[in-house]
Amino acid sequence: MATKHSKRSGTKSAAKGSSKAARPAAKPAKPAATAARPAAPRRGAASRAPSLAERALSLRDAIQHSKLTAANPWDYTAKARKWEARAERLLAGAETAETHKALETLAAEVEGDRDFQEARRLF
Repeated sequence: MATKHSKRSGTKSAAKGSSKAARPAAKPAKPAATAARPAAPRRGAASRAPSLAERALSLRDAIQHSKLTAANPWDYTAKARKWEARAERLLAGAETAETHKALETLAAEVEGDRDFQEARRLF
């Protein structure tokens, strides 16, 4: 019985040795300089002003988030719901001078609100 066992262990070690030789070499690690290099900025991203839709979406998202962090959400939510509806209407409309003015008016009203500022401070 000892011979069977020794034969089995011999085949395992032979199989292990052959599998190591068949493995491909490991990929070399990236140099530290390339791994630490920051991603290149997109071209034109800094020079382009956000569109009306982007600004309206960002304002709507800020309003939605502020509803979650408002100090008194029961009183604040009704006001925020009206602002959200106005922002949605601006998103649905065409990009004209009137919609730009309406967005500026809405942004000034929202950002000037004391409750919104408090909620924004909390998030």
